[in-house]
Amino acid sequence: MTALAHESVRITATCVLVDVRDSGAKGVRWAAACAEALGVGLVVHAGPKNDPAHATVAALLAEHPELTVHIEHSECTPGRWEGALVVISRARAFAAPPLAGLDLRDVVVVGGSAAAVACRFGVVTAVLDAVGREGVLQRATAFCRARGATRLRVLTRPYLDAADSLDAAADLVHAACPDVIVELVREIRSVQEETRLFPSDLLVVSGRERGPAEGLQPAARAALHHAPCPVLFSCS
Repeated sequence: MTALAHESVRITATCVLVDVRDSGAKGVRWAAACAEALGVGLVVHAGPKNDPAHATVAALLAEHPELTVHIEHSECTPGRWEGALVVISRARAFAAPPLAGLDLRDVVVVGGSAAAVACRFGVVTAVLDAVGREGVLQRATAFCRARGATRLRVLTRPYLDAADSLDAAADLVHAACPDVIVELVREIRSVQEETRLFPSDLLVVSGRERGPAEGLQPAARAALHHAPCPVLFSCS
């Protein structure tokens, strides 16, 4: 596993992108708080300029007066926004699973309890699967720092060299975030059981496929269907 230098433990998103017609007020609120924490702008895809929902969006964004916001209305051609952290609803993710693509954009599926969406637990959980575990650990550590989480749970799925990977992960996170308590989970526990026993603000999994046309890895697929909190699908 590659070492996590301090400068690499950050989210490299250029902005946070959310579609209010897909994610609703919950998604916009989470995206705005995320963008503010990461120090990037917020891009909101919205309906026509006369859409009544804009009043709700404006009220939500008023909670973040320092945030740079760009609103794209449906009658306008949307920008490409390369490198954006994309926020979508669980319904949209069910229709089109958030697999890592050529655009190299991380995806956050917003859902779960109100407490988790509001980041009230102070916990981030990272699930290290066979493919993409370095990217998962980097994102999880970065979100701990950006959102002020005090605890990072690292859950390793059963695969070759998993135990060594878990020990290395602990050393790297301790070096990058000395104030974060790292809990290593070596039991073969399902994502559903893990998140039920230990509520988290964010679950980080890999959006990469194990092989061509195989779809999401088991942990990512379970997180999409069962996690009671937002889920970040790492693209790397």
